[in-house]
Amino acid sequence: MYKNRGMLLETIINQTIDYYTYNHIAFIEKKGLPIKFSNITNSENKLLLSNAFVYKKSTVDYIGCYKGRFLAFEAKSTNESFLAKSNIKEHQTKYLKEIHKNGGLAFLIVFFGLYDEFYLLSYESFMTIESKNQYRYEWIKKIGKRIPLTYPGIIDFLPYIYS
Repeated sequence: MYKNRGMLLETIINQTIDYYTYNHIAFIEKKGLPIKFSNITNSENKLLLSNAFVYKKSTVDYIGCYKGRFLAFEAKSTNESFLAKSNIKEHQTKYLKEIHKNGGLAFLIVFFGLYDEFYLLSYESFMTIESKNQYRYEWIKKIGKRIPLTYPGIIDFLPYIYS
């Protein structure tokens, strides 16, 4: 039942950014993996890709622009009462730090499947959590901002990035 929680969060965020784009609220897009192909052939009017590989680490899940400011965020899901620290890679934290240092909006969106709750954590608040292995639900609940899921399946997170 819970094996697709990551897809649930991604689907909801994608619906939300479609809503933002359609209503001219913000421009946000999901970043793809940096993949190179060594061979591309055309077969029956279809491109066939072969020998594909990821050539460098990706940065974060989403980037965009809101009210003239660049934004970048990572989306994470867990079915536990904590988010394992290993789920957030060092290069992702460094990327968010650089965005923050340069005046952009850097944050995380975390979905706790156990509680069916979504939280936004600014880069600054996220970095105040001192933990060796995990980020506990109680800590994130205390320092994060809970984002309600609204009809038709969106989490309107933009109002929470400045508050």
